[in-house]
Amino acid sequence: MYFRHDLPYVYPEKSDEHMITVKHLRDVNLDENYPYLQKSLWFQCQRGLLRICQYTILPVVMWARHGLRIHGKEKLREHKALFADGLITISNHVFMWDYICIMVALRPRLGYFPAWKTNLEGSNGPLIRMAGGIPIPTESIRPMIKFKEAMEEVLDRGSWLHFFPEGSMWFYYPDIRPLKKAVFKYAVSFDRPILPITFSFRPRKGVWKLLGKSPLVDLNIGDPIFHDRNLPQPAAARRMQEEAYHMMQGMNGIHPGDPTYNANQDVTSYQKTM
Repeated sequence: MYFRHDLPYVYPEKSDEHMITVKHLRDVNLDENYPYLQKSLWFQCQRGLLRICQYTILPVVMWARHGLRIHGKEKLREHKALFADGLITISNHVFMWDYICIMVALRPRLGYFPAWKTNLEGSNGPLIRMAGGIPIPTESIRPMIKFKEAMEEVLDRGSWLHFFPEGSMWFYYPDIRPLKKAVFKYAVSFDRPILPITFSFRPRKGVWKLLGKSPLVDLNIGDPIFHDRNLPQPAAARRMQEEAYHMMQGMNGIHPGDPTYNANQDVTSYQKTM
């Protein structure tokens, strides 16, 4: 399960720094009047079309492009009741289409996710919104309140909300980078469990070698993590963060004592492994 590629990627020094540059095509004004959660009839029609693709086209494309394999699907059935009241999922962020793979794994559920504002201002902005992207405001308090209300509404509907708590995408990075605290604070505040998901990789063999150089993808579904209601919220969030980080590394075959196992979640002091 634990495979390290030899592709010529140069990873940033800071674990939440972005690897991609997005060409700016439009301005998105994220004030308190922005529709963080779209509800128009046109948007619902788009989501309906996406749901059809979720069952038909996307599984085939993800298999053909990334050799997608899904492990732990039975855990979704085992914990099906958790989805009734809304669920938060998290994963490492390691290639452009990883959220599409999560959509395939969690079907028939169609979720939402906080989205980087810069991505919405690029060529993929409309597609990101259709897929469930909720843009993250960064400039003032009032928009942040509206953003949080939108996420809470998603969960109150019984939908799922996905976070990439590493904070940025690193192409095919094999290890789990530090997780942002805010995700776990939201989980405690919203009183929802977290379901960890990880992406790990395997080498291309046989005919797969003719179809590309990037490693093939395994999606691994873990067990839900619940916060301790007996603890103050900050302590409960911190414990969830620590448990999730340990669990996600284990899901990718990285255990205490291994050279790349990490317990330090300080973004500024994280030492990249490649």
